[in-house]
Amino acid sequence: MTAGSDVHREAARIRCEQMPGGGWRVEVRCILQADHRIVEIARQVREDVRTAVTACLAQHGTAGPLTVLVTVTRTVTGAAWFNAPGLR
Repeated sequence: MTAGSDVHREAARIRCEQMPGGGWRVEVRCILQADHRIVEIARQVREDVRTAVTACLAQHGTAGPLTVLVTVTRTVTGAAWFNAPGLR
């Protein structure tokens, strides 16, 4: 991390918001282990989130357009995995 960088930007988190024109936007920020297939995991996370949110919205009768954005904010190895921001 460089001086002056935004630590919160690198944290793992999920953010969900209802869009003004209807529908939902879900943003997932992940910190992954470097020895995994990053793109495959990001795609799987996107599909898992899409499936779960779609089911939840349908259950509550609020189904609509859904955008799921998955960002891998960084990768870590070894002991750094347990000390990554957002995982504590």
